[in-house]
Amino acid sequence: MKKTLILTIAAFMTFSLSSLDAYAAETTETSTLTQKQKPSRKKGEVKEVTFLVHLHCENCVKKVQENIAFEKGVKDLKVSLEDQTVAIKYDAAKTSEDTLKAAIEKLGYPVNGKLEPGQKVEHHHHDHGHQH
Repeated sequence: MKKTLILTIAAFMTFSLSSLDAYAAETTETSTLTQKQKPSRKKGEVKEVTFLVHLHCENCVKKVQENIAFEKGVKDLKVSLEDQTVAIKYDAAKTSEDTLKAAIEKLGYPVNGKLEPGQKVEHHHHDHGHQH
């Protein structure tokens, strides 16, 4: 009697596992089909801008990081006290350079232009280029 019971359980488990595999394969196929049929929402182009911002100290950096990171469309944010820059990667479908610039200025930090891609930050020590 025990042998029959064990064989029955073993057969049942094998059947259950193969049914699960078939079910898993079936649901995977249907989920890929439904994904393909869904109209794909066009994702905006990810753009990058680096603003030249007059930052005084680490608290300024934190204030910009904590606020601008939560602006709609912001994907990545790097704030540099040393370079006086705020580099932002953003979804162009959700926000714009002007909106981001306004958000920084709203925090009380004037934006003094932006770096073009590949342009390096010129560190201003005490020489402001004045000729005497």
